[in-house]
Amino acid sequence: MKAEMEQAVEDLESKMKQTDERMDTLALQVSNIEDDLFSESGEQVEVNVLLKSVGEVRDNYQNLRKELMEVQDLQKQLSTSLHTQLTLMQTQFKMLKEKLPQPPKKQDGQASGNCRNGSATSDK
Repeated sequence: MKAEMEQAVEDLESKMKQTDERMDTLALQVSNIEDDLFSESGEQVEVNVLLKSVGEVRDNYQNLRKELMEVQDLQKQLSTSLHTQLTLMQTQFKMLKEKLPQPPKKQDGQASGNCRNGSATSDK
């Protein structure tokens, strides 16, 4: 179970890194389109090149959305797995606790040699 958790965490980290890289690429592409559109050099931007660039950005955006959804799914899987492990551990703890011998209960009126406050009384 531990190996599964480690693998799930590694998958999540990998997917998040990949998604972050896609976001950087998308931001760069949008920046390049803005530079082309608002160029002060007087160059005429070809409509076909601009449409192609916008299409690439749109495709990359769709891929990014897909990857973000995959990251969310991985997070949900990890959360579910952690919850399952926690429940299992709580059940095992309860079973082990029940197996431990219980100390005898003290009856009222009986003195014990071990006082918790450190002031044991003795009959001299």
